[in-house]
Amino acid sequence: MIVSVFGASGRTGKAFVKLAAESGLYVRAHYRTAPLEPSPDTVTVVVGALTDPTAVREVLRGADAVVVLLGPHPSAHRVFCATATKAILAGMATQNVPRILCVTGAMIGERPSNVSLALKLMSFGARRTEQGDTLADRDAQERAVRSSPAAWTMVKPATLTDGPGTEFEAGPAVSVGLSSRCTRLSLATFLVAEVTRPQYATSAVYVKDR
Repeated sequence: MIVSVFGASGRTGKAFVKLAAESGLYVRAHYRTAPLEPSPDTVTVVVGALTDPTAVREVLRGADAVVVLLGPHPSAHRVFCATATKAILAGMATQNVPRILCVTGAMIGERPSNVSLALKLMSFGARRTEQGDTLADRDAQERAVRSSPAAWTMVKPATLTDGPGTEFEAGPAVSVGLSSRCTRLSLATFLVAEVTRPQYATSAVYVKDR
């Protein structure tokens, strides 16, 4: 099975690529600049800009599923997640890639009853600060994925942390609040499982550590 990964250079991306390769998946990973660390034999590195359709298509070539792990970073001069995700979706259409898993966050997009009131209030307040453009961009990213013809899964982890993996729970109705946490390894473990054994097509899934 081949999985394309966008956002492979981040901490969550590194955790996912490593675990996916260890789990027997073939990975086609996108990087803006070539990684310094050597990659496993089952990982194909593709270097290029997300604004380059040729590079995007090369990442997607032959893939059975796509995992999008894009996120804002300090060096970015403007928001980019929605635009980049739309380019990925366009490439998926030309390459006939059927499935996308897009990681955003519990504060992004729709906020159903399983999201605590305190977290909803934090999200509302953050949108009135300098974070507003970033959150609006992530909202637009979710809307693009949800409206696409692909079989999509929106993955919405609690606040991400580093450290060893632990027991976690995942599902559309998993409750998340201000104190909820999710290690990157837990998130990577869920993503590998969902790529290989899909359970949540056309669903938003919340992930948190127990």
